[in-house]
Amino acid sequence: MQLNNIAFALGGGASRGAFHLGVLDFCEEQNIDIKAYSGSSIGAIIAASHASGIKAKEQLKIFSSKDVKQALKFNYFKNGLLKIDTSNKIIKELLPIEKLENIPKPIWVSAYDIKKKQLHYFNSGDTVTLCMASSALIPLFKPVSYEGMYLIDGGLFDNLPIKPLQNKSYDIHTLDLFAKEPKIGTKNKNPIKNIKKLLFKQLHQNHKHSIENTHYYIGTHHIRNFSLFSFKELEECFKLGFKEAQKHFLDIL
Repeated sequence: MQLNNIAFALGGGASRGAFHLGVLDFCEEQNIDIKAYSGSSIGAIIAASHASGIKAKEQLKIFSSKDVKQALKFNYFKNGLLKIDTSNKIIKELLPIEKLENIPKPIWVSAYDIKKKQLHYFNSGDTVTLCMASSALIPLFKPVSYEGMYLIDGGLFDNLPIKPLQNKSYDIHTLDLFAKEPKIGTKNKNPIKNIKKLLFKQLHQNHKHSIENTHYYIGTHHIRNFSLFSFKELEECFKLGFKEAQKHFLDIL
């Protein structure tokens, strides 16, 4: 399958990131060469890992392992409920190349500095720290301090980060883990569901521009059947991504 200058913008969506992995696995099987990557939140981690040479199924194995749960530590409600233990060996397996600028393919990672209220698209710097910063969804995760900045999840401000890929001769394919706006619903006392409601409101305010300006869009309302905060359905979500990739690239050709 010959497709030129493909760049992927991988959106955030926590454990729904397995969908991204299914799409990437299809690309591997079909020898579709991805020239560059941009990502927010889990999309940033997956993008940086894949650009570093970690295959999609290997990433799925890592995310499905008990070691990932051990890398998440309770933060006793200090600036977030959880923090990520970046010294855990599983994080190093997922992100083996220390600097973004040393990754073989161009990669941009989005994160938001709450000190200066500025969104950044990093393409150099410490890979693990910046990917963890891009995934620091407050109040679940502790913000990340980096070079004088206080960084949180870039997906809250640009969840489909096509901007760093624009005007570079790439054919941009955008992968959306929040396809179609879900119903916010009525009052709910469950704190996790309330967090999800607030997240949805923010996410769907910044989707429109990216969807209208990307070259190709990959997304399905079926993604809404998968939880954001559960790792029990990774395999099925992976299969959905693979299936959508089949349809997507066949449509293009």
